[in-house]
Amino acid sequence: MRAFKRRFVFAAGVVFLILFWSIAVGPEPPARISISPEELVRAVTIQRDSLIDLCLIEHVDPNGRDAQGRTPLLIATSQQDWKTAHRLLDAGALVDLADKNGFTPLMAAAMYGNAEMFQLLLARTDNLHAEAPTNDGRDLLGMALDGGNREIIETVLERLPVMPEWTSSTRRALIAALQAGKKEQIRLVLGKHSVPPTPEGKKVPFLAYSIAGNNSSLFNTLLTCGADPNTVLPSHCDKDFLALLSSQSLRSYVEEDRNLTVVMLAAGLGQDDYLRALLDAGATRNRLTSRNKMSALDVAAETGHWRAAQILLGGGPSPDRLRLEISLGLQRVALVKNGVPVYRAQCSTGRSGYSTKRGEFVITNKERNHRSTIYHVEMPYFMRLSCLDFGMHAGYVPNYPASHGCIRLPEEAARKFFSELPVGTLVTVQ
Repeated sequence: MRAFKRRFVFAAGVVFLILFWSIAVGPEPPARISISPEELVRAVTIQRDSLIDLCLIEHVDPNGRDAQGRTPLLIATSQQDWKTAHRLLDAGALVDLADKNGFTPLMAAAMYGNAEMFQLLLARTDNLHAEAPTNDGRDLLGMALDGGNREIIETVLERLPVMPEWTSSTRRALIAALQAGKKEQIRLVLGKHSVPPTPEGKKVPFLAYSIAGNNSSLFNTLLTCGADPNTVLPSHCDKDFLALLSSQSLRSYVEEDRNLTVVMLAAGLGQDDYLRALLDAGATRNRLTSRNKMSALDVAAETGHWRAAQILLGGGPSPDRLRLEISLGLQRVALVKNGVPVYRAQCSTGRSGYSTKRGEFVITNKERNHRSTIYHVEMPYFMRLSCLDFGMHAGYVPNYPASHGCIRLPEEAARKFFSELPVGTLVTVQ
């Protein structure tokens, strides 16, 4: 029994010595590999998938940068390596890190039109300034337009703040939407600006150009999509715009006065359909220019557009139904109803040096007991013509011109016309 125990102890000791020796002389466990963030940057740049895999397995920081300040995520999106971009996002890559030029992964996704990646990046951004340009002047909207993805373009437009000025990109977006007839996008772009849009390099708004150039399609689209019907012309208008104005008197108002509106422009050009549309859209008809205190009605009257004057007055009878005709040569006046003269009377017009103006006018206001502020005489039943400094009234009527420019009428005729002719009635003087 003692011999058995001695043999057991001896064997155990041998086993222990063998184990100790094997541990002492055996190989050491492998050391952990150390990979820098720069290696991940390089791996993504050269698109070495195996090295990218190793970096991600080793949990390398995914937000390293190269000499241009680009992160692996920015490099991947710039190379349209969307698979790697997804993996980097899963590994914790930050989406708002830009390179030294201000270019971001979101911009890359917009530029290449990848809506899925764009939305994924957008959902993770914490510091979006959609209007902010890069150092070379590009911005997110411009890159989205380059990419041509409608979903991305609309998303960027929605994220834009209200802007005090138009940029090249927002102007591009508007023109593209106008050309494509995308009214919702036009409405969206217009709503992002506090000032009206102008063509590139111009001062005059598109809406004014559409009126002066008689571009009904552009006019109607802009107005329907929210263009301001009270749009004001700039102090100094573009030469090509002024060249579109056929009326010399209107051109003078535009050049010399200030704060003319598109309503005044339409009235001065006799663009009746545009004028009605602007008023229907909420344009203010009684607004005045800042220098000469001219209203749209004044502009219409002085440029000889009696139909526009009727519109601004709120109506007036059709000349086929009711009008007044005055003959300077015969010194006669005729009331015409339905094309037939129904009443005639003598009149006295302006004497030499005070000739009565010829043309087509409308009655713009009536005053039963009017007194001239120039000549300080009574002018009963006064009916002013086209906002000007003359009109029709009761007075002395010899058989020759004797007034200072007004049309004097016998009291009976003046009373009759005052009663039967509403404001807006056409009066022709020839």
